[in-house]
Amino acid sequence: MAGEHNPAERPRRSWLLGCPALLIAAASLAAACGQQIPVGNGADARPAPHPATAGAASDRPATARPATYRAPAQTGAPAASDHRVAVISASFTSASQGWLLVVPPCARAAKPCRTLLLRKTNDGGRTWTDVPAPDAPSASSGAGGDAVGSILFTSPRDGWAFGPGLWRTRDGGARWHQVSIPGGPVLDMAAGDGRVLAATGRCTDSGRDCRFGVYTSRTGNTTWRPIRAATARTAGTLSLYVAGHTGYLADVPLAGKTVLLAGPVNGSARWRPLANNPCTRPWSMAVAASPGGRLFIGCGSEPGAGQQLKTAYLSDDYGRTWRRVASPPSGGYIGSASMTRSGTIFLSGGRMDIYISRNRGRSWQVSRSLNPAAGLAGAGFDLLAATSGNTTGYATQLGVYRHQLWITDDGGRRWRPVTVR
Repeated sequence: MAGEHNPAERPRRSWLLGCPALLIAAASLAAACGQQIPVGNGADARPAPHPATAGAASDRPATARPATYRAPAQTGAPAASDHRVAVISASFTSASQGWLLVVPPCARAAKPCRTLLLRKTNDGGRTWTDVPAPDAPSASSGAGGDAVGSILFTSPRDGWAFGPGLWRTRDGGARWHQVSIPGGPVLDMAAGDGRVLAATGRCTDSGRDCRFGVYTSRTGNTTWRPIRAATARTAGTLSLYVAGHTGYLADVPLAGKTVLLAGPVNGSARWRPLANNPCTRPWSMAVAASPGGRLFIGCGSEPGAGQQLKTAYLSDDYGRTWRRVASPPSGGYIGSASMTRSGTIFLSGGRMDIYISRNRGRSWQVSRSLNPAAGLAGAGFDLLAATSGNTTGYATQLGVYRHQLWITDDGGRRWRPVTVR
């Protein structure tokens, strides 16, 4: 979406993706590893068991029919493998152009393969072609050092693969090279306002005590400078965001008060805690930032039996003031949020459907077209969503190798499944 899309918007989750646990925010949510699970069509879809909470309603569109799309030969080299793959990260630079970082089932075998694959679309996710991937192992294989588990493209040519290693491309993924950055392994990255942010740090063997710092660089450059006061201790689940000229860092430690820092994305001044953070001691938290300076925070209490009380807040002034909006449904565990400039919000996480607001949080809906994926999400195959344009977005489901990427072009009212090979 020209002039609006924030390339840093993507489903947020920890790059520590080793089975049997998939980490979302500070939670460790059990999921099956490499299990083949059929995805039903509209006739097989379950009735949506969404909690009857204030503001929640179903769009009730016709259920999308599962389909397999293959890239036509004239648009580029089609994906070579006949095996389904699992998407571990996605990044879109516009509503039409995006990349998927994927792995085959052998990536989570007892002796995992090194294979890391990359797919590219120029038509909003309807078709995908092979492009070269970094010569690195997947972070989900348990490898360290140069392994990666996430991608971030800041333009059609400039992209990064990271977590914990760091690789870069300047030609749209045709060639990758490994680069260094101060501070240790890369925990997260974000981009905006002509800059790239990277949080780096080192953790104890348990991964529950990490010390990190944030570095900034101009897009297209590899010179990193530290941001003053953008440091803290964390459980290794921190996330970076950019809204306008401001960068944000959010984290929910395993015990204690949330970390929510903000400051100039270029590092020209110290980053400071947001004085009016409305989400002080949650069990999990999701943050979204839009290019116009609007911020969204979803807070989740300690969950039980697949339910979690949630509250949500919106700021129109970069986090200076907040107002409470409608509470999202209680089903599932909040973990990821994404928002457009116009105020459409996708809220997702563990064991939950995708909760959608098209009116800046005044009400929340779900889409019946996601019933098959939501059913798997309830079984532990986490469903994560992100916006890619003002009315477009995508959702990925972790740990399912009969894998489908779900795409929408009407603000989440209807989602179409695309099998990625």
